[in-house]
Amino acid sequence: MDIVQLIHKALADMINLYALIVGIWGLINFVRNRPPDGNYSGALAVAVGLFVVEAIVGIVLLFMGRAASREIHWLYGVTIVLTIPAIFFFTRGSNTRRESFLYGAGMIFIVGLAERAAETGR
Repeated sequence: MDIVQLIHKALADMINLYALIVGIWGLINFVRNRPPDGNYSGALAVAVGLFVVEAIVGIVLLFMGRAASREIHWLYGVTIVLTIPAIFFFTRGSNTRRESFLYGAGMIFIVGLAERAAETGR
């Protein structure tokens, strides 16, 4: 395993843990009847940044001739990158209790996608 593959795997592990923590945080905000605050929005922005960096490293691996073992791996990756921006788009940037639930659930959804992506990328 070369250094780029190690970076891709390390980022995948970070995304999994980070998405779980931010997802639970969003669901706790929902239960506490709180909308996402600036700190939570910042955490979501960091998450999307991590997703994009992971995608870029994956594209580098593709150009190096080290494509994922199954093509569905790419679908998982694209879905991970688009989930949070899609929630923002569909809620039109609203900031209510509902968005705490949607972002929290979206991040938990990303945990599942990241697990599947890891399995199909081997």
